[in-house]
Amino acid sequence: MKNAEPNQAALFFRTQKEKASAAEQKAHDRFKRIALFRLATFAGMVLLVVVWNKTGIAYWGIGVPGLLAIFLVLMRRQHEARTERDFQRNLASINDDELARLGLRFTRPETGAEFREKDHNYADDLDIFGEYSLFKLLNRTRTAEGSRRLANWLKNPAAATEIGLRQAAATDFARYPELIQQWEATALLHEHAAKHVGEFQEWVAGKLPAPLQNTLKWRWFPLITLVITALYFSGIVPGIAVLASLAIHLFILGRYAGYVKVLANRTTSMGQTLTAYAALLKEAEESPYQSAWWQSRKIRITGSSVALAKVGNLFEKLDYRNNPYFAIFIGITTLWDMHCLTGLESWKAEHHNHLADWLDVLADTEAMNSLAGHAFANPHYIVPRIGDSTEVMIAATTLGHPLIPAAKRISNDFGMRGTGKTILVTGSNMSGKSTFLRTVGLNLVLVQMGAVVSAGSFACSPVRVFSSMRTQDSLEESTSSFYAELKRLRKLLELTDEQAGAPVFYLLDEILKGTNSADRHRGAEALIRQLHTKEASGMVSTHDLELGEWGATENYIHNFHFRSDVENGQLHFDYRLHEGICRSFNASELMRMMGIAIGPDETPLAH
Repeated sequence: MKNAEPNQAALFFRTQKEKASAAEQKAHDRFKRIALFRLATFAGMVLLVVVWNKTGIAYWGIGVPGLLAIFLVLMRRQHEARTERDFQRNLASINDDELARLGLRFTRPETGAEFREKDHNYADDLDIFGEYSLFKLLNRTRTAEGSRRLANWLKNPAAATEIGLRQAAATDFARYPELIQQWEATALLHEHAAKHVGEFQEWVAGKLPAPLQNTLKWRWFPLITLVITALYFSGIVPGIAVLASLAIHLFILGRYAGYVKVLANRTTSMGQTLTAYAALLKEAEESPYQSAWWQSRKIRITGSSVALAKVGNLFEKLDYRNNPYFAIFIGITTLWDMHCLTGLESWKAEHHNHLADWLDVLADTEAMNSLAGHAFANPHYIVPRIGDSTEVMIAATTLGHPLIPAAKRISNDFGMRGTGKTILVTGSNMSGKSTFLRTVGLNLVLVQMGAVVSAGSFACSPVRVFSSMRTQDSLEESTSSFYAELKRLRKLLELTDEQAGAPVFYLLDEILKGTNSADRHRGAEALIRQLHTKEASGMVSTHDLELGEWGATENYIHNFHFRSDVENGQLHFDYRLHEGICRSFNASELMRMMGIAIGPDETPLAH
């Protein structure tokens, strides 16, 4: 059965994209208007200073602080307009990506390759990471920690109880697709947000040098300068007194200049990053989700958004020092850097123990957004049932490969029950054997991370998936592909001996293909016999008809096959799983189609 297109999701994504594009243009127009007002205000400040300087009348200077206040307000308003513009632009881009993803076209560059593990049980064989992978299909994370969490869920099956909690949470989250996209767009407000989190964690763990800590009390010296300035305007003290007091400001700031410069260089844009994370956690705190999985995390982030917004605001304020006008008019006169450092150190003392917990919940939320976004985008997918059987149990109807477009996807029924069982899958070249093994494996990975699957129904017990499908030679390790496969099979046997609870479910594609047919048959038969005695069951694909004939004599082996038919010199595949051993093979036909005559009296087919 071929699956229907998810038109409901496509309509939502198109509508959201149109709304976001219109809102982006509106915010951009506002941004430009405020920029003109800022320019006019700055020109007014310069004009007042020039008039003050030429006339010598101090009252002209009274307007400068007023225009400066207006300038700062406009600067904030312009920042808000830019943020709104960028937010709406992000939303439009997100919906573009979702529309492409519906057709399995992946526009985002992230492949998850950095999360690959050498010799992982199944990740390389099943396309978990890569240019066309399950990670790309699911990924709606925008921070490094969120991506790492999603990758860990893909690589490590959850316990049955946790799977059930995640399934309920994903269903809960999927009811609010706007919130999923708002979270993603907020995280994108600072493109490289994740890079600065590590620097922030390092700063939180550090301490301000003791000499600087002890002299932070001098931050109040501007009050003395203010009094001296008032006395100067009253004609009581000369102007040199004001200059001398400001010189003390410069001396005090000089003591902190090195530390502040290093901190500012390490935390460029950190204020924006933390402000974005604060916004994310605020959305999380105010979210309407009711699932038990979410409620247990929501408790851990109470007050986090306010705390992160506070420290993010402090870092942004520290960054104001990079504006020369601000540094001259505000930074020096108020000892701005010292006040920012005092606030940062106070925050660090109060909240440094909570940061790891907040980031952990944030990572979990992003990973859950990925599962929920996948469920929303595929409303025809189903929530599978996970049992607690200690034996291998898989029962699926119309099971489809998640990385094959819906219009081309052919789904099959599949069932298996019991430990020590092997399903032998025979078939001709290109008939779908390897694809079907990956279909079963990928869906087991999806099930055990809590995701929906492409099936009419799906139920299974917890299993440890293991595959040997793409073994390759290694020049670095001086190993042939055959030896690499033997090492892989040894790992399978070692895995089945581990007392880890769940049985192993193995997927072996054309095993021992690197040796002669006699040795291949004997080795495959011996391996399957050995696996029969283990806490394991699985599937083995093969071209070896003799292996299938032998399997038919054993009660723990079941034969299935894929086949092809030749009609008018053309090969046709139905990609359907059939019971029994394959009796039709197409290697000769394929060679003829490629122009290879396999017999002295044969003529190759024309191209």
